[in-house]
Amino acid sequence: MIYSVRYSGFERRKHERFRAAIPISIGLINLKEEDAIETQFKGMTMDISMEGLSLELKYPEAGMFPPGGKLIGKDREFDLEIGAKLGRDSVRSVGEVRWASIPSPTVVKMGVFLKEIIEGETEEWRNFVVSRSSGT
Repeated sequence: MIYSVRYSGFERRKHERFRAAIPISIGLINLKEEDAIETQFKGMTMDISMEGLSLELKYPEAGMFPPGGKLIGKDREFDLEIGAKLGRDSVRSVGEVRWASIPSPTVVKMGVFLKEIIEGETEEWRNFVVSRSSGT
C-alpha cells in the first residue's frame, strides 16, 4: 500500500534548500506522553535549509511507522528527535513533520521543520548549511 500525505497550503519556505546527504537517526517523541518512543530509524537527508530538511528513512516493517495523520496536522501526536552527523560535529534537534509520503513498503520520505536545535549546536548547523550554499 502506498500512503501519501502532502502539505496543500501556500509555500512558506523562508530559506533556500541545498542538496545534502547527511546520515541521521530519528526517534519519535510522543507529545501526549511527553517522552521519546524507543523506536529508532536511520536515514539520510535529501536536502537542507536553515530551518528544515527533507529526508528519506528506510525501515524494516511498514507497520512500525505511525500513519501520517499522527505525524502531520494540528492534532498530530508526534515530533521527531533528530540526530545528524556533520563531519566531526553532531547536531540534535526536534522537528515537526510538514509532509510525508511512503513510496514503497520500506521507504518513508518527509519534510521536517526544525522547531528547536539543541542549545549550543545551532552554530554548527548554520555553518554546515552555509557551506552547502557556497558549494563546498
